[in-house]
Amino acid sequence: MRTESLNDQNYMEKVYRFEDRQAGVSLIFNPDENIFTYNAYCLETHLMKELFTVEQEFLEDALDLINAEFGSWELVEVSGKSSGCGSCAAK
Repeated sequence: MRTESLNDQNYMEKVYRFEDRQAGVSLIFNPDENIFTYNAYCLETHLMKELFTVEQEFLEDALDLINAEFGSWELVEVSGKSSGCGSCAAK
């Protein structure tokens, strides 16, 4: 049984990993509605291709979903090397 999972204290610093796939929860701002939502996601890290994404209104719902779907994967710290939008070519 897993002793640690993504929770409201660590979801910004940790993700689940399995081979070239990463799953986690991110915070999204919608400027049209002026609200934040939570994105439960899984992506293929080398291709930066989204394989799974579900927006949730509440953090607890996003965490429950991601832990249920990917909780058997290894939980790791997000590395200092960003592979997200801050380092993409479209910047």
